[in-house]
Amino acid sequence: MVVTASRALAAHHRHCEALFKSAQHAAAAGNWAVLPAAVGALREAVLEHFRYEEERLFPLYEETSGEEGATEPFCAEHDDMRASFWVLATITPADEPERYRAELDAIQAAFDAHAAEEERRMYPLFERMLER
Repeated sequence: MVVTASRALAAHHRHCEALFKSAQHAAAAGNWAVLPAAVGALREAVLEHFRYEEERLFPLYEETSGEEGATEPFCAEHDDMRASFWVLATITPADEPERYRAELDAIQAAFDAHAAEEERRMYPLFERMLER
């Protein structure tokens, strides 16, 4: 389970990063016909990733580390990013392209920092477990 969890976490992060790039490329190009599908695919992948973490990975981490509540800050960040996706959905990109791009950039920055912290904190624990 540990190897699977680490690999799944890394794979999810890389997949979401690729979808962020696709959405940002469409937004930067002003390709309003492609943008909704790109952002929709991104949103669904990120939300699915959050579900995976909250239902499977975070409980494993807390159980293994013995740090009850250690993943609460990560869950709060998930909630913040969910809210940001909601805000993004309220913006019409063709009418407010700069605001739309800025919001998309902010979500990616939050996701990137979040993913890096998860990998920094969780990977070493999982690797130690494998050494046992």
